[in-house]
Amino acid sequence: MFAIGHFALGYLAGKGSSKVTKTDLNLPLLLVASILPDIDLLLQNLNMGLFMHRGPTHSIITITVFMIPFFMYYRKQALPYYIAALSHPLLGDFPTGGIEMLWPVSQHWFGSFTLPVGSFFEVVAELLLFAIATSLMCWSGDLKRLLQPCTHNIYLIIAFGAVLGPMLEISRGLDASLPLLLVPSSVFWLILFAYSILKDLRTKNSNGNINNNASVKGSTL
Repeated sequence: MFAIGHFALGYLAGKGSSKVTKTDLNLPLLLVASILPDIDLLLQNLNMGLFMHRGPTHSIITITVFMIPFFMYYRKQALPYYIAALSHPLLGDFPTGGIEMLWPVSQHWFGSFTLPVGSFFEVVAELLLFAIATSLMCWSGDLKRLLQPCTHNIYLIIAFGAVLGPMLEISRGLDASLPLLLVPSSVFWLILFAYSILKDLRTKNSNGNINNNASVKGSTL
């Protein structure tokens, strides 16, 4: 599954769990959590032999161990992000090729191989999830909040890269390249993330200039 589907699954799962636990949701962090297991693609490109795609970083054991410190500090507020991260391997990748779900206890490959990534039915499923998730974001006001300055918006650079990477592979005809049907929804996220990040940086820069001016005026009194 590509980033489009993972964002949708992570948002829907995280949003649902936040309602159950009655916790506030940080949408930039939730979207990043939903795509974080794919960090193995970056590690793979760095020639770190341990990391194969859908291997250790897609293990529910790895994700759980990684989240333990966050649960200790944030308690139930960390649950939506844990659920979003788990949705990546269990809901997104398990049905589309499988995962090394129980690494390091077992290196057995769990999952179905009947729905290949990039197949017509898989792409349609991602588009349907995208439509449902973005509609809910609009209805709940989450999409509007995503466009507002937030100290965590800078982390959307990770989500931006997760969308851009497969788009850059289109002309190369590789298996990791993005299907053309997913290009419009991918462009939607790229524009949204870029706007959110740049607006946050501009706000921080403006606040910094105001503070500097105030300091200068204060020193002349």
